[in-house]
Amino acid sequence: MSDPALSIVYRCTIDGVLPLGLWTKIENIGFEYDIKEYREGGVNLFTHKLLGPIKYTTLKLSRPVDSNSQWLAMWLQMQAIKVIPSTMAISALASTGEEITTWNLAGVVPFKWSGPTLDIMGNAIATETLEVVYEQIIGFGGLGGQLAMAATFGPGF
Repeated sequence: MSDPALSIVYRCTIDGVLPLGLWTKIENIGFEYDIKEYREGGVNLFTHKLLGPIKYTTLKLSRPVDSNSQWLAMWLQMQAIKVIPSTMAISALASTGEEITTWNLAGVVPFKWSGPTLDIMGNAIATETLEVVYEQIIGFGGLGGQLAMAATFGPGF
């Protein structure tokens, strides 16, 4: 069994080609099913639980501002001109740079960006936060990356 990662950063890439750099905090990767309860006539001991559609959470990424912030700004400007849902790969990296695992998201659209508080009297690290919505989690690891590329470029690319 491998040791748990003690110092992890997260590398994010859009559509397999646009690097958004390293992030220090990723929140809310996940989903839940909408559950509908159905009471069958004459059955009083239980209710049926029917799975409805999946609802995906809002993803929040945070990091100190760095030289990769320009790539993020470029992607946000492109999305401001025309919103095009993208794929996003989020790879957890160990302190050695070794990839631990990857989450692949499809239908990613940014909806909120917060920049740093600009205060020369403060000593806080300048951070930025990106929030995105996504349509689905399409896989983990290498297979998920291949699915993400297929979703981006279509068959035969």
